[in-house]
Amino acid sequence: MEFRGKAALAFGGVLLLAACSSGGSGGGGEAAPTASSASSGPADFGAALKDALDPISTELGKAGTAVDVHGAFELVGSRAARANRNLKAAAAPPAAEAARTELVTALDVLDTEATAISADYRDRKICTKGAAQARLGGGKGLAGVTAALAKLKAAGFPAAFTVPELPELPSTPRALDNGTLVRDGGNDGDGTVKVKNQYDTDVVFMVVVGDETLSSVYVAKGQEASIEGIKDGSYSFYYLRGQDWDSSEKMFSQGCKSVRFEGKHEFKPTGTTWTITLNPKAGGQGGDPAATKWQNVSTAPQA
Repeated sequence: MEFRGKAALAFGGVLLLAACSSGGSGGGGEAAPTASSASSGPADFGAALKDALDPISTELGKAGTAVDVHGAFELVGSRAARANRNLKAAAAPPAAEAARTELVTALDVLDTEATAISADYRDRKICTKGAAQARLGGGKGLAGVTAALAKLKAAGFPAAFTVPELPELPSTPRALDNGTLVRDGGNDGDGTVKVKNQYDTDVVFMVVVGDETLSSVYVAKGQEASIEGIKDGSYSFYYLRGQDWDSSEKMFSQGCKSVRFEGKHEFKPTGTTWTITLNPKAGGQGGDPAATKWQNVSTAPQA
């Protein structure tokens, strides 16, 4: 994945702190233990830390490769929430109490942030795995957890917590030059699609055969671009729009929309040129030879 700033994503984990002590089980289950039933012994508190943190580390690692990004980040949040409950109920030795309280607070923040990322991915406010990971890495939750664990280690209670190396989003949105072919179908026909983009965001326009994109072109806001050499046949038209083009995922990372044009579009033996104007007006687009209607869709073929 291409990012400016930090190195590309490398899940597999960075062991931040020394391994924790083992011992009797703490509150790692669904129900949190009560404070009165929790032991304040060092071994028991170390085990409670391990039971609370290990599931979060596991889900963080899975979030790097998961196909279901929404579900993966939702699980990170739920594991942080469970750890928060368990450690809030677990009695800590006096030397660890202040850091335990700080850790509980950080876990609550991590739960809130991961759950919000999951919801925003579902709602297409963020649209790529890399954007979701970068937002988690730039949040306060993970930073707070690692800071609290450093204090616990200094107090004599080291805890293992594995965090992946997370990417950063670039400081300015990424974009391709207008007219760049995102996918070049190597067309040798005589059909042409000319696209005029009147949106205030860039778009990627796609000529699709069945469920596969034949060719796609990047059209900057306020500009026009063409796909030429389309062979005779019947095609579907889609386009993507949004901000910050991620070339590795072939998707805008922020505020993305997927749009499909109704019906099939025929390119005849004599050659056909479609001129399509993309604009925010709902219900239709100007087309040649006839108006072409479109609708937002939840998914589209890869650009």
